[in-house]
Amino acid sequence: MDSRPDRSGLPATTSRRGLLRTIGAGVGITALGAIGSASQQSEYWTVVALPDTQVYADNQTAYAMEQTQWIADNAEAENIAFVSHEGDVVDHGDNDTEWQHMDEAMSRLDGTVPYATVTGNHDYAVLWDRKSSVAKYKEYFGQSRYDGRDWFGGAGPTSGDENRDNLSTYQLFSAGGYDFLHLALEWEPPGTVDDSSTTLGWAQSVLDQYPDRATILTTHSYLRDEPQRRTQELQEANDIGNTGQTVWEDLVSPNDQIFMVLCGHWHEDTGESNGEAHQVSTNDGGSSVYELLANYQNRPNGGNGLLRRIEFRPGDGSDAPDRIQVRTYSPSTGEEKTDGDSKFGFDLDFDARFGSPAAETPDPTETPDGPSATFQQGTDGYSGTTDTMIRAADPETSHGSVETLSIDGSDPQGSGSSSQGLLRFDGVVGTDAGQIPPGSDVKQATLVFETSDKGDGAAVHRLRTDWNADSTWASLDGGVRTDGSEAVADAVAETGVVETGETSIDVTASVQAWVTGAQNRGWVFRPLGDDGWDIQSADSATPPVLTVSYAPGETLAGDADGDGDVDTDDTERIQRSIAGEDVDIDRDAADVDGDGDVDIGDAVATRNLAEGDQ
Repeated sequence: MDSRPDRSGLPATTSRRGLLRTIGAGVGITALGAIGSASQQSEYWTVVALPDTQVYADNQTAYAMEQTQWIADNAEAENIAFVSHEGDVVDHGDNDTEWQHMDEAMSRLDGTVPYATVTGNHDYAVLWDRKSSVAKYKEYFGQSRYDGRDWFGGAGPTSGDENRDNLSTYQLFSAGGYDFLHLALEWEPPGTVDDSSTTLGWAQSVLDQYPDRATILTTHSYLRDEPQRRTQELQEANDIGNTGQTVWEDLVSPNDQIFMVLCGHWHEDTGESNGEAHQVSTNDGGSSVYELLANYQNRPNGGNGLLRRIEFRPGDGSDAPDRIQVRTYSPSTGEEKTDGDSKFGFDLDFDARFGSPAAETPDPTETPDGPSATFQQGTDGYSGTTDTMIRAADPETSHGSVETLSIDGSDPQGSGSSSQGLLRFDGVVGTDAGQIPPGSDVKQATLVFETSDKGDGAAVHRLRTDWNADSTWASLDGGVRTDGSEAVADAVAETGVVETGETSIDVTASVQAWVTGAQNRGWVFRPLGDDGWDIQSADSATPPVLTVSYAPGETLAGDADGDGDVDTDDTERIQRSIAGEDVDIDRDAADVDGDGDVDIGDAVATRNLAEGDQ
């Protein structure tokens, strides 16, 4: 740690979201013994902020390794969508040993979760001097580290100065049905927004390229803890760059899509507030921007591995529908800090702030070339549709024969009690005429309803629990939970506000899972608000319609014995092969999940296919 005077005269201390998952076949075959359930995933999604790791790098301690290992181990359980390192990766920018230590730590995130780093003042060869070499940073954490990652957008700006080019990057990720942009800007980012050869101008060009993406910006020095305010004076030795206040005025405030700014560096305050600050500011468009500082380098052992868990929690708000909850936690000690600077949150409306998460629904009249199948109760002899409504207000009552399903967050109005809709189309997958052959490539699957009363709509989740038309709120133990066990945690779609008339939902991912062996238990429709959405049921004059376009697979998935169909003989043959018996099987057909081997998951999937995806 070192200090130099801030030009304001105040002391400044320097700082140092595949197919296998969608299948989720947690179902047992008695002859094979129990099969563990699919790992559960949180309803909320998380962005992790890694504060300055310079002390860990300098002392070669395990804290940084334990931070990133915790992230890798909990990426699914905590639904970690992105990780942002806030700068000062190392303490001495010309020390290879420190860079190698942090390279090993950050590499634990590779292939697990998208992430970014930014330069801090300690990441240059000469402290405080942007003109000094930053070659070590670029060697270990430059653009080449991320080339080929589908979430990596690019680096910039480029002006011909090899030492200064491409120090800032951007990343693209999605979570909770929303699309995000992350801007990772170098320390005290230089330039002006109207000059794309400078850092601020390059950042503006990225924002212009992705105007519809909610944006998080990370830069090393931006918000101070004492006095709590954006930085007013530059610390860079050559007066190259911009203060936090300028970054706010020129880049953050004019761009309404930037809703959060993360930073590190400062640790002027004392006690529990040291290295922490947060504030909510109002931008030029009248929207809130959440500005968060975290830097624990001045605490014992450089922070004991404390990191920030920024959880986006739908439906958890008090003054607004949703909430951003910030928690400060150390994987090394297991401690969670609970003071007001470490644990806090903001209520907001995700849809109003980020736009509706619903993807554009396909036009059901426009289907891809190739064969298709249509399923509608009472049409062409099809009678496999089951649906019902379950209500917290009358938990013991069955609604399996009603003509209108209401999905509502407050039913009756003002009660706060929810009602959910359940829907299933049986017999979708099979080898008979009108069915989708197992192993097909589903090009498009569209679910079409008649909306009789507009409302806030629903989040649609693929079900994993059994139910029937007589199921009730009580029989399903208080409604269906989207915790990964009763229903898949990630929504197939979120409709947003729905108007009267025909409503289409893209359910391609669900049908693809079924034709690849997942159990078809249909969907649960969970309310997105207190204005109920009413749709016509299978017992009405306009039942829902499922239309699927597909390309048949060259190999019939699950047909292990090669006789042209999938039945119990195939399941038995796969079981025997797994048990080590010398039996002939078509391994390509038996490898239902396509992971390159034939195992218990393929036996489960084949059994599901043999039972007609019921």
